[in-house]
Amino acid sequence: MKLSRKQYWQENFKIQPVNITLVIVLVAIFIWEMLVSYSPTISVNVLYHAGAQYGPAILEQHQWWRLLAAGFLHITPTHLIFNLVVLYFIGKLLEWQIGHVRFACLFFGAVLIGNLASLAFGDMRGISAGASGGIYGLFGAVIGIGILDRFHDFWKREATTIGILVVISFLMSFTRDGVDVYAHLGGIMMGLIASPLLISSRCQTGSFKVTWWGKSMSAIGVLLLAGGLLYIALQRGV
Repeated sequence: MKLSRKQYWQENFKIQPVNITLVIVLVAIFIWEMLVSYSPTISVNVLYHAGAQYGPAILEQHQWWRLLAAGFLHITPTHLIFNLVVLYFIGKLLEWQIGHVRFACLFFGAVLIGNLASLAFGDMRGISAGASGGIYGLFGAVIGIGILDRFHDFWKREATTIGILVVISFLMSFTRDGVDVYAHLGGIMMGLIASPLLISSRCQTGSFKVTWWGKSMSAIGVLLLAGGLLYIALQRGV
């Protein structure tokens, strides 16, 4: 039986409520940004006051909330659309398989750690924004789950495809200005390290054997990554 458009979106929302909510929120925030900027290209002033990442504001004025807020802001329509397309399709696959809470923790954690990496190694005086750190966290998680999948080909194929796209993306980033490579690296590292924590009984498309020891090491790895990046960032502010 063919579903109506309303039924289709209702079923889709049941599968990925967190992901669809993120897409809606990102679009709504960007519309607000354009209205305030009177332009589809968001001004630096609007980005700053909306919560974009800016090193001195974080380290000197202790506005740490910017590490998360910056992940919900975008600078141009192209920037937003690219992130939305990737988020929708990769997010749908992951949320369906790892569950809503794990997916939310993965995305927000990758946004925070990606922006911490940018704060630790990036341009201290530059203003940056975008959900790319969170999206690269999803990439890292797919690659990590592919490595953990012992027998089935599904996650290995997905991991190979994503891995190729990530390599191409990183190569292209060195030919373009304004790309926050460190946020991408931080996000993908978080996703890779956290992948054992994402495995649950919901993952029916693979064969996994992740022990509590492995999950413990994964959790410690995430904490060490976050702590190390925070330490380096704080040293830059001294």
